[in-house]
Formats: sequence, structure tokens, C-alpha cells
Amino acid sequence: MNNALTLLKPSEAEIVEKKSRFIAEAAPVTDERAAQEFIETVRKKNRDARHVCYAYYLGGGRTVRCSDDGEPSGTAGLPILDLIKKRGLNDVVITVTRYFGGILLGAPGLVRAYSASAKAALDVGELAEYCEVNKFVVSCEYKDFDKLRYMLESFGAYGIEPEFAEKVDVTFVCDSCLATDIQRKLLETFSGRIELIDLGVSNELRPIK
Repeated sequence: MNNALTLLKPSEAEIVEKKSRFIAEAAPVTDERAAQEFIETVRKKNRDARHVCYAYYLGGGRTVRCSDDGEPSGTAGLPILDLIKKRGLNDVVITVTRYFGGILLGAPGLVRAYSASAKAALDVGELAEYCEVNKFVVSCEYKDFDKLRYMLESFGAYGIEPEFAEKVDVTFVCDSCLATDIQRKLLETFSGRIELIDLGVSNELRPIK
């Protein structure tokens, strides 16, 4: 999932097409249960709507679902899903709620309306990316702490949290691409005076500025 694009937070937009309202809501989700819960929440607050169509794309394509919710086949869910894919987004769900305005749009009109409303929600949303990071704990003597902290900051580590006891246990995080170099430089600099434990790899969500 390293450097995969997603949304930072939910976004919403609305368009009107021949008196029908199309309300699109997009959100980042971590798994299929979260996606279904989001869809159900949208349904509950739009009980009078004729259709709540949706699509979600999770886990780099491992879980993909879409629904036309009563619209003609292929006119709603699939266009929303295609948009998610074209934007290169991951772990995202989009719903489009339609309040019927009394005028039939036809299949091409529905495709355009569902695509346009979903696009509008993504256009106002904030993008983020998943970055692979490593978390470490390093134990050092009190006399080495200031130098250690300075080195970590200069290497680009962050989330530096010391815990003072018999020794100083310092937790820190760094981008995975820097992890090997940081370990090597710390061990070389302090030559046996520190204990370094790798707590593993995780994915961190960061806004794209």
C-alpha cells in the first residue's frame, strides 16, 4: 500500500440534472465493513431518495463492489467505480443519492449524471497517501541522549518520544526507505552503547500538499 492515493477525509457535492438531485459523498475507508457502514448511514439519512448507488475499491483491488440500486444496469455503480480507478484511488467509497425530479434521463444521461456528481465530490476532497514507515525503540545512556535526539532529527526521524528510567528509551518513526541508513549510522556512531529494536512496518496516512 506504499504511496497509494486515497482521501484524507469525507467530501460531498451535489449536481442537478433535469430536476433530479444527485448527491455524491466520498470517504476513505479501511475495510469492507467500514464501506458498508458508510453506505448504510447514507441510506438512513436519505430514506426518501429513490436510489443510493455506490462503488468502493479496497486493498489495491482485492475488494471491489458497485451497485446501481435499481437504476438501469451499468448506468450508476460502474461509472462511479471507473472514476475511482481513473483517479488512482484506493480504500475509497463513493455513494450517489438520487432524488428523482420527474424527468427520465435515459441511460447516457444517467451515466453522465452519476459520473459528474462523483467527480464533483472528489474534486472538492483532499487527497492523501499511504506511506510505509518503520517504528523503532532505542535505549541509550543519559549522556548520549542529546546527541541521539539531534541525529534522529537530522536524519528525518519524527515522533521522537523519550522515556526516562534507568536508561533513556526513545521511540521514533521514519520512512521505511530511510530505516536501513538510520540503523547503520546509529550503531556506527554509538558503537555498542545503544540497543536498537525495530517494532515493524506500518502504513501512515499523510495529506498531499
